[in-house]
Amino acid sequence: MTERILLVDDEPFILSGYRRGLGKQFTIDTATSGTEALEMFGPEGSSPYAVVVSDMRMPEMDGVELLERLAVSHPEAIRIMLTGNSDQQTAINAVNQGHVFKFLSKPCAAADLKVALEEALERYRSERERERIAKRDAVKVQHLSAKLIHQTRHDILTGLANRHAFELRLKNSLESAKQEGRQHIFCFIDIDHFHRINDACGYTAGDELLRQLGGLLSHHRRSGDLAARLGSDQFGLILSDCNLQDGQQIIHTLHEQMKQHVFHWEESSYDLSVSIGLVPVTRDNDSVAALFSAAETACNVAKDEGRNQVHIGDEQDSLLTQRLTEIQWISRINKALKEHRFRLYYQTIEPINQIDNEGEHYEILIRMLGEEGEIIPPGEFLPAAEHYHLSPQIDRWVILNTLGWLNDHPDQLQALSLCSINLSGLSIGDREMLTFIQETLENSNVPPSKICLEVTETAAIAHLDAAVKFMQTLKAIGVRFSLDDFGTGLSSFAYLRTLPVDFLKIDGMFVRHIARNIIDWTLVKSINDMGQIMGKQTIAEFVEDEDIYNQLHEIGANYAQGYLLSKPSPLLEKGILLVEQES
Repeated sequence: MTERILLVDDEPFILSGYRRGLGKQFTIDTATSGTEALEMFGPEGSSPYAVVVSDMRMPEMDGVELLERLAVSHPEAIRIMLTGNSDQQTAINAVNQGHVFKFLSKPCAAADLKVALEEALERYRSERERERIAKRDAVKVQHLSAKLIHQTRHDILTGLANRHAFELRLKNSLESAKQEGRQHIFCFIDIDHFHRINDACGYTAGDELLRQLGGLLSHHRRSGDLAARLGSDQFGLILSDCNLQDGQQIIHTLHEQMKQHVFHWEESSYDLSVSIGLVPVTRDNDSVAALFSAAETACNVAKDEGRNQVHIGDEQDSLLTQRLTEIQWISRINKALKEHRFRLYYQTIEPINQIDNEGEHYEILIRMLGEEGEIIPPGEFLPAAEHYHLSPQIDRWVILNTLGWLNDHPDQLQALSLCSINLSGLSIGDREMLTFIQETLENSNVPPSKICLEVTETAAIAHLDAAVKFMQTLKAIGVRFSLDDFGTGLSSFAYLRTLPVDFLKIDGMFVRHIARNIIDWTLVKSINDMGQIMGKQTIAEFVEDEDIYNQLHEIGANYAQGYLLSKPSPLLEKGILLVEQES
């Protein structure tokens, strides 16, 4: 497009001369006053003229005022001033102030004006090119900036929001709930057995499954909701302004869509299985961290209940409350292990029909020492330790410290007939635990025959093959075994032939009522009789009064344990506890 030039002079014949001399090379318009020139430029915005040439002296509005006003309204136009000799200083001042590109003395020949116009047009084109490049670069920077911002807020693989962006949104949702009383829903979604896809098909297949699930979430979410990838195979969904009842319906519908999705990879097909934990976001929630903990715990409850389902967590959810309480114990247990704040207790196990002096027989129990020095009973922390696989560490601590204490107190070791130590279900069949027990016994002066390991009936049955091998290996060096809580299983007697145990510890829930409940009395007698026939000795728990003790004597049980005979006492009372645990 040819650039246009505007010539401004109050003498029409001068304008006509320039038009004749320059009209073939340039596109020229003319104006005979400053007012007319401003009208021809029009309102502020893009300029219709590339160059404006104005006479200095004109009536009503002189050239200086015109060019100053154009410098404000149409700064891209290149400005040239025609002056007489008497106006030289004024023109110089105008140039120095940046108002004009250059000035020309009148009379100005067409050839001189032609050169000036060519230079002005070259300046105009150069400036427009710089503007174009700058605008292009600005767009590139803007696009790059937007891309970087997007990447800081989104997951690259799935295109969903990332955890950081999700946490910010959840924080805002919680604030709106607290300040405005609004309700939202937070869903924690976990792909069940995701590792199996990676193991069977490779990580490329796993990535594709994640993309497909991300697409499902993005497609089925409502406008205004936020879906995000929170971890490797974990996703989150915030349902904004949604009550619990509507949220349940939405999530159950979404879950059905997910269950119907089939993942195809090469020649194999896999049904999509996800567990979802759903919790409301209300003014009663404490923090974003607490919401994450509650939602993830609700998801874990869904997994515990069979996977591929939705668990709703609210203030009435006893399972969620229990799991949240257990989670809080994890750090406390780890810290107590690190700071050696566990304490060993013992409770005697006494023969009911003692013939010879058998020596001392007691069970080792454990307590936690709280940070304020309080004694915490095992019922508060052991369930959490078992659930979150911390119990083997506690088992190791108990074994090491018990054998260490006996090793350091030879008088106590000599008086000992049998010391019972509990093993958790996770320790049964664990090769590392088996090796640990063998090596710890080898490095001590404690005869293996003075150690009895107590295993619950349910744990032994749940790991039957491993438990049998575990027991046989240790019994070969003299260790004895007791089957704890016997009688709680549905097929307790059926496993007695398989499990090489020495003692049956009759569950206290039956023992405590035998003096007034004929059914419990009959159960205890049946267990004792079967144990005697199979060569097992029986130990009755929860012997709390003389009536219970007398009934056990009549039934013919071998040993009794309970508050009637002794209460749990610190092992420190029998000596000095070894508290230094080896790495």
